[in-house]
Amino acid sequence: MSYRLLAMDMDGTVLNSEKVITPRTEAAIRAAIAAGKDVFFATGRSPMEVEKELSAFPEMRYAMFVSGALVRDLKTGETVHSVHIPFPIVEKILDIGEKSRGFLGIYAGNNVYAEKKYRGHMGEYGCKCFEELYERCTIWVDDLREAAQEHREEVHKINFYFGNEEDYLACGEELKKLPVTRASGIPHNDEVSPCGVNKGEALLAMCEKLGIPVSETIAVGDQTNDLEMIRAAGLGVAMGNATEEVKAAADVITADCDHDGVAEIIEKYLLET
Repeated sequence: MSYRLLAMDMDGTVLNSEKVITPRTEAAIRAAIAAGKDVFFATGRSPMEVEKELSAFPEMRYAMFVSGALVRDLKTGETVHSVHIPFPIVEKILDIGEKSRGFLGIYAGNNVYAEKKYRGHMGEYGCKCFEELYERCTIWVDDLREAAQEHREEVHKINFYFGNEEDYLACGEELKKLPVTRASGIPHNDEVSPCGVNKGEALLAMCEKLGIPVSETIAVGDQTNDLEMIRAAGLGVAMGNATEEVKAAADVITADCDHDGVAEIIEKYLLET
């Protein structure tokens, strides 16, 4: 099989445990793009949170953001695919958030919004690994509900983070009652997206846009928010550091994120065919 498209998760996949793209992986991505392949990030991050990584690949044409709710043409600025959470549902999610013992971030448009009272305390909510990213990219506000109201037509995702299993499960029981899609990027995390929206659905939208059969695509990831994309792709790939559920869904398991698993897939399936 000759593959033409590669969708790559970022955290725990393209990025290693230090949140860095290694030289081998960077070189492999460049080589695949130079060979005419469509290679793009498929991340849960907002556009603002990916600016640094995208600057390293000016030749990359597309990117998938906020767990599939937004796809952009990086050259023209065109929005290829966009879905937001209806504002009445956003309000219900925030009601649940106010009763929970979690940290919330709203992904709206290009940005992430979070309340100032949580700044510097992300380690208490099990998301210390994202603290530098949030500090660099987040718009810190006094009232998250006001920020949601201001951006009511462009809320693509709301993230919950919890410091323990009990709080995570309790909040999850409430979120189950709403017409939303839920996934996780790290333990004790709920990524709340519009109903029916996920990376797999966005991958199919990309295939339609580019005229590429889904059988000629590769998707690689490590967490449950990558599952639909891995299942939808012609070749679904799990990182060596992926969860057991993701590994069970994949066609192939590659090396972990600290040993250039993405580069290994590119070299084997995109550059040797």
